[in-house]
Amino acid sequence: MLLSIFRWIIGIIFSFFVGSAAIISSILTGNGDIVHFITRVWGMGMCRLTGVRVEVIGAENILRDRAQIFTSNHQGMYDIFALQGYLPIRFLWIAKESLFKIPVIGRTMRRAGYIGINRSSPKKFLKSLQRAIDEIKGGRSIVIFPEGTRTRDGSIGTFKRGSLYLIFKTGAPVVPIAISGSFNVIKKGEFVINPGNIRIFIGKPIDACSFNEKDEDKLLNMLRDVTVKNLKEMEGTKDIKI
Repeated sequence: MLLSIFRWIIGIIFSFFVGSAAIISSILTGNGDIVHFITRVWGMGMCRLTGVRVEVIGAENILRDRAQIFTSNHQGMYDIFALQGYLPIRFLWIAKESLFKIPVIGRTMRRAGYIGINRSSPKKFLKSLQRAIDEIKGGRSIVIFPEGTRTRDGSIGTFKRGSLYLIFKTGAPVVPIAISGSFNVIKKGEFVINPGNIRIFIGKPIDACSFNEKDEDKLLNMLRDVTVKNLKEMEGTKDIKI
């Protein structure tokens, strides 16, 4: 417990300084690439400072010439740090609007161009999604968690239909991601941070243009099945490269 408290303190201090650097950089340069680089350093640093090692598998499946929608299972808080630090492409997050109210972190997220989802009314919710659609059509990739929340038992939950809205509205290719190990680092509702290994498996792109809104169940099941399959393959491999 004492060690976890120490790790939290170090993480908060580190986040404050990195967040401040990102804010200052965005004000002085207005360069989104620099802000993304700084937030990537933040993700890597949060992992390394707390003894979490990350391996990326399948980076060659990332499309370098167009925007894409990454769909990932959501094992725990460290999914954010691992993806931010180790997914080798510039991308945007879609996050709860409440997170943007956190001092320094919230302002950093806004400066990085992340999209806040406001569910207080259907109108505000659709406005948030429209901004995400505009970003994708403008060439920005986005990461979403189709489960909508972190798992409580390590399993992959049901993929929500709302995650298909961006896919059908943009026609962007979908790249499924499976994350293994972050559930054991820190579980939902718990405080203790357990050093360990996280694996990120990037699957082959799926052409969303071959589906339409009548194929919702088919596409959702395909995305979930691919994620489950890749997760099982990773967890069945004992030797982890660092």
